[in-house]
Amino acid sequence: MAKQIRQIIEEYYDVVWNEKKLDQAQRFLDPSLNFRGSLGMRVDSINGFCDYAKMLFSAFPNLYHVIEDIVIDGDKAAVRLVYTATHSGKLFGFEPTGNRIRYSGACFFKFENEKIVDAWVLGDLNALYGQLNVTNH
Repeated sequence: MAKQIRQIIEEYYDVVWNEKKLDQAQRFLDPSLNFRGSLGMRVDSINGFCDYAKMLFSAFPNLYHVIEDIVIDGDKAAVRLVYTATHSGKLFGFEPTGNRIRYSGACFFKFENEKIVDAWVLGDLNALYGQLNVTNH
């Protein structure tokens, strides 16, 4: 099962996040998805997830995820990531800075029937906001 989970995670980041093919999200996400993003958003459906991703893509059109580590235990996985992008669009009322950003994060997944049912993203928001020159967040 660990090999299958690793492959799902790698394809999820490549296809959904890096290639921005949100129409493929259902390949990886269970309809009952419970997703918590590092920017304080929580969604409970594939459509809600896609709305969240579109918001990020509008602020960071070239957002890219690099997997640093994957640890799998049964039906759960922890992934350490590095995010890179250029702040080219408005984000939570903060005007685009044009700044290139790079910060670390992690995502904790739970799987059922080879689909992601739970994902909790924790990003280094202090590093992100510092690179965006945001003082009040």
